[in-house]
Amino acid sequence: MHQTKGFTLIELLVTIAIIGLLASIIVVSLNTSRNSAKVAQAASNQKQFMLALQLYFDDVGFYPPDVNRGWDPGFSHALPYNPDTNQTDTPACDHCPSDWVSQVQSNWRGPYIVIFPNTTPWNGKYDYNYWPAGASRYGCNVPPGIYFGVQADYADENPLPPEAEQRMIDLGLDHDGCLNGEAEMLMIKL
Repeated sequence: MHQTKGFTLIELLVTIAIIGLLASIIVVSLNTSRNSAKVAQAASNQKQFMLALQLYFDDVGFYPPDVNRGWDPGFSHALPYNPDTNQTDTPACDHCPSDWVSQVQSNWRGPYIVIFPNTTPWNGKYDYNYWPAGASRYGCNVPPGIYFGVQADYADENPLPPEAEQRMIDLGLDHDGCLNGEAEMLMIKL
């Protein structure tokens, strides 16, 4: 009798199952690495924001007003600026002098950041917040301070994933300490 050499169906299925298991382990590992890289990018942006905030304060003598999600508070343009619409704004500013706009226009020496990041590493938006009395964000208390929030986009899509937010909490980057879909990165404690 003549035997042909080859694989049996069972051997082939076992091989495919092993390859599938190894591939899933690699995919999970890659996702973890991607999230770690995105957290590192957010931490790097936080350092740039902190430096820009200090330079702004040194030039004009007060911190920028609280602005809407996605708006540059005054780091790449003298007045708050939306990089998505190319609009500037002069929001109310309780902690600023009454003539804050003219003071900024005369004393601003920026740009302090060449290009304000249009999105977070997760395709959401940064949100500059000046909270002198603290705040509550989605049920989480935030101590008084100046923060950059890592938030969802304008349509509330692309929030901060829970595993990335937990990593930011563990690293001390998220100062509200809650898993709520956004991270509040402290710039200045008030």
